[in-house]
Amino acid sequence: MATLSLRIRDTLKRKAEDLAKREGVSLNNFINAMLAAVVAQEEALAFFGDRLRTVDLDALHRRVMAFMGKTQPGREPSQQELDMALHGR
Repeated sequence: MATLSLRIRDTLKRKAEDLAKREGVSLNNFINAMLAAVVAQEEALAFFGDRLRTVDLDALHRRVMAFMGKTQPGREPSQQELDMALHGR
């Protein structure tokens, strides 16, 4: 594992420490998680950008709209119902 010395504004450090504390993790773990999320986001954008480069976007839009047209109106599930479906609680 690499060690990195990082200079950041004092106010930014305090805000990051506050967020880390709210999440119940160390500042180091918080920064690692945030950095990992940004890297994953960039990798996903690059992946889909490569995939979409050769796609007919008009045809894709028509397919998405046709799919969305098949949805049915109805009652939205409550948070409790979602939790039960996802976690069996």
